[in-house]
Amino acid sequence: MLSSTPIVRQFMTPDPVTIDGGLSVADARERLFYTHARHLPVYVGGHLVGILSDRDLARVDTYAGKNPTVEQVCSPNPYVVGPNTPLAEVAQVLADQKFGAALVMQDGQLLGIFTVIDALRALVAQLRPVTASLGPDAPATAEPHHDHGHDPRHDAMMHSQSRHDGVSQAAPGVRVGLDSVGGSIDVRSDAGHRAELRRAATTVTGRDKP
Repeated sequence: MLSSTPIVRQFMTPDPVTIDGGLSVADARERLFYTHARHLPVYVGGHLVGILSDRDLARVDTYAGKNPTVEQVCSPNPYVVGPNTPLAEVAQVLADQKFGAALVMQDGQLLGIFTVIDALRALVAQLRPVTASLGPDAPATAEPHHDHGHDPRHDAMMHSQSRHDGVSQAAPGVRVGLDSVGGSIDVRSDAGHRAELRRAATTVTGRDKP
């Protein structure tokens, strides 16, 4: 972790682009596009009057037949915090109030802006040391390992089980399996299998006849 109590100054975007409240909505859209921003603090006569977001511009259609200014369409009374405000407190307010950003100010001066994107970056920064400590090849879960020594009976049981698991019922009277030695597929009927056993028995006892 970066610190026991992260503060908003550590993760804010400093010196954000601002916009004059007297500009037109068209000017605002252009400013957002070229600065790749989603929130712009709005100033009129050197004083903060609100914050403009892409959501505010999406509501401009309600001003049908008019040409509103940025001051008219922006959200007034933006959420303002000090630079040393705990990060958890700011994130909680953004989540509870569904705000898109907080303006970071001190002594009337705009120092930065803390957006939801900044909050996600802060989350990554807090989680990354934990992930890195596990190592890139660390398994998600670990099964306990028990070493009981080599047991031939256990090997024979596992071999028998593997052959049993390799056989499935494809159709009544027909078995489909995998030959564990050659990897070839064994397909035969139960009746054919029993006939093979009988032929083998008679050959051993010398009773095999042409």
